[in-house]
Amino acid sequence: MRDFAPLLGIMIPLTAIVMGISLAFWSVYWNHQKKRLQYQERQLMIEKGLTPPLELLEDDRKKITPEDCLRRGTILFFLGIGLALGTAVLANFTNDEELVGIAGVAAAIVVSLGVGNLVYYFIARGRNRPDTDPRT
Repeated sequence: MRDFAPLLGIMIPLTAIVMGISLAFWSVYWNHQKKRLQYQERQLMIEKGLTPPLELLEDDRKKITPEDCLRRGTILFFLGIGLALGTAVLANFTNDEELVGIAGVAAAIVVSLGVGNLVYYFIARGRNRPDTDPRT
């Protein structure tokens, strides 16, 4: 009887890679099909003399508001502070310098992302939004 452990050790990552690529492909394909059908519907409406709704022209991505950046920045900032405190505790209770270094870098990255979002919020909150009337 043969040992299947080496074969299994190769097949699991290979299967995960193939499935991941397949999932990404199908996601792109179905998104393209959805947009193509929306544009066909829009074209038929125009041919019949109807005015298509403006929602079809909008991009599917959610527009990021300064308030979203405030929320994300606050969460990331305090998550990074928590990671930094965890790194300090880890440094006191373990001798694994590599693990402490990785945790410290992760904390610095998360804090930097949080600070970046907060800086964007403070810059963008004073600007006029395009959907509001500046005269009011």
